[in-house]
Amino acid sequence: MTRHSVVKDSTGKQLTYKEWGDLVRTRQFVLWPENIEDPKTAFIVKKKGTKEVRYIKSETEQTTGTRESMPKQLSPEEAKEQYMASLPKPYESTYFNTGEIMEPFSTHDINGNKIKLKDLRGKVVVLNFWFIGCPACMQEIPELNKLVDDYKGNSNVIFLAIALDYRYDLKKFLKQTEFKYDIIDDGRNIAARYKIGLYPTSVILNKEGKVTFHTVGFAVNSPYWMRKTINEGLK
Repeated sequence: MTRHSVVKDSTGKQLTYKEWGDLVRTRQFVLWPENIEDPKTAFIVKKKGTKEVRYIKSETEQTTGTRESMPKQLSPEEAKEQYMASLPKPYESTYFNTGEIMEPFSTHDINGNKIKLKDLRGKVVVLNFWFIGCPACMQEIPELNKLVDDYKGNSNVIFLAIALDYRYDLKKFLKQTEFKYDIIDDGRNIAARYKIGLYPTSVILNKEGKVTFHTVGFAVNSPYWMRKTINEGLK
């Protein structure tokens, strides 16, 4: 999504970019697509904790229209997993192609440590392109932090966040907002190399350096697909 995306409140009133951006930055609100199958969909601002419940029909029910038995009682975690799996896969970016080797880059992280993408072959690499003033980027940070926690202690998964912002601004931001990826500052040249123009953009590379997942914007089921892709890459 971009600053020109249509965003409404629960009454249907269209909000300005500043209005919905300010709400998202409070971390009390999230953006839900009206129609996830429509690439030009409008979004609804919803208070965190609002849940949508969807019953997933069994194969028998889908073909016959009847239920042979009551659906299995799922735990909240299982129900969420099933719901996320039922949604369409997040939109792919136009900047990468699945199966292609990503052109390597060499840089330093915010702490001065050298990073060479080519040296990370043999590991699953999770990349995030973002910037501080991006509301959708702010919205996904808590979910990305959970993703890092899931693979804590696994040296075969590397998380890199390539920010467009300068080191001073990032360090000031990170004092207030935790982002558990390894942060790369002043990454405009790296983003330009791949012609990235929409944010956030996430990319996952397998152990051979090939793109196995890439998406632009933040979909509610992006973390589900990212975990799925990472786990497949670790096999």
